Amino acid sequence: MDASQPVITASAAKLHLSPTLQINEHVHRVRASGKKVVHLGFGEATFPIQVAVLKAHRDASNSTSYMPVAGILELRERIAAYQSGRLGIPVHADQVIVAPGSKPLLFALFDFLDGDVLLPRPSWVSYEPQVANAGKRLFWIETDKHDRHTLTEAALDRAYSSAVDAGARPRIMLINSPSNPTGQVFSKEQISLIVEFCRKHYIILISDEIYSDICFDADDVKVSAFGSAYGNDGTVIMTGGLSKTYSAGGWRIGYAIFPSSSVGKSIRQTTLAYASECWSAASAPAQMASIKAFSSIHTTAEPIGLAMDEYREAVTCLHRMCTMRLYHALKNCGLAVAEPKGSFYLYPSFHPYESQLKSIGVATSSELSTWLIEECGLAALPGSAFGEKDECEHSGGGNLRLRMATSSLYFSSEEERYSMGYALLKSAVAGEEVPLPLLDEAIAAIQAAVKMLKAV
Repeated sequence: MDASQPVITASAAKLHLSPTLQINEHVHRVRASGKKVVHLGFGEATFPIQVAVLKAHRDASNSTSYMPVAGILELRERIAAYQSGRLGIPVHADQVIVAPGSKPLLFALFDFLDGDVLLPRPSWVSYEPQVANAGKRLFWIETDKHDRHTLTEAALDRAYSSAVDAGARPRIMLINSPSNPTGQVFSKEQISLIVEFCRKHYIILISDEIYSDICFDADDVKVSAFGSAYGNDGTVIMTGGLSKTYSAGGWRIGYAIFPSSSVGKSIRQTTLAYASECWSAASAPAQMASIKAFSSIHTTAEPIGLAMDEYREAVTCLHRMCTMRLYHALKNCGLAVAEPKGSFYLYPSFHPYESQLKSIGVATSSELSTWLIEECGLAALPGSAFGEKDECEHSGGGNLRLRMATSSLYFSSEEERYSMGYALLKSAVAGEEVPLPLLDEAIAAIQAAVKMLKAV
């Protein structure tokens, strides 16, 4: 073998460890040195799994055979019925594919769909590298400078024109609502604008709705690009999964729902072929448990339907309670932050303290993230991980933005998760005041950081 020849492709050589894992390692190093760090950098849902779902997984643990590539029929029927009830449109099992997480489904779609990609700035950390690995060109759509989520017709047109002028073929777009990293939600009007834009330009729209159940306003749960596109000639693919609402990321269950049109059927069939050669099938026990998890009064008359509706309500209530407390604390500290509407993220900018930060050598979100971990014991992901420009000042203070996740502010151990978690969820849905010591520590760390900046 010629040692001078590259052994890795050019696109793969550009890949690096995910920022979420990088910050975990940084936190572990700092903690190993004896310092305390409050971790707001990792967006893993940590509530106890609903008891019937947990039992179903245990009961199915001896199921070791390969499942169908598309997923167990009963699970696909349950997902279809759940989304049909949520959106008020017919969805059928033959539109659904189940996979080991939604991430490989997104990877597959970017890989084999034709054309280049439009993506709102900021967006979840894995979208951009997946696009790059597929050998496609990415063009950012600029969002509102305050909430870093809202899209306008002018912004969509500018991104499309920029791509065409650069010789690209923008044929794919992805949106995420509720959003990671912003915690914002698209309105019905915004969704209609996006769907019509994609229809007009023959763009396939991927709607990542992994957080769709965690909307702080119940009416927002029904807002979906997939639902909005029903009955027109546009192509929208929805993705979702078990990891966020159900706190079962490690079980690796995701799904995609394709339009019933001929184009949708063609994309689904190609996805199945891709899956058969890549991941074969999702875990059998996890699929069996997911039949319970995706239950609702819309899907079954069995007691599990009502129990899961109550669980989803409790999860949303607790996420809302914790995230809104942190939001008000950030506002009181003078940071620029939009009120969150869903998920468990906030996306504040420290640009009101830009001059003080520059005086201590902090000019980018990456430097800000490092300073907060090292000096203030607070971990948050830099905006640059989500596509913000760190090399220069960007609209909305993007070079000084951080994503803060509240999902790990409930329990200090796995034992606490199950010994305290169910009571915590019950108290939240009852509207009771819930003590959250880890949240108090996070707020104190933020307040201390701002105090340090004000003293500069």
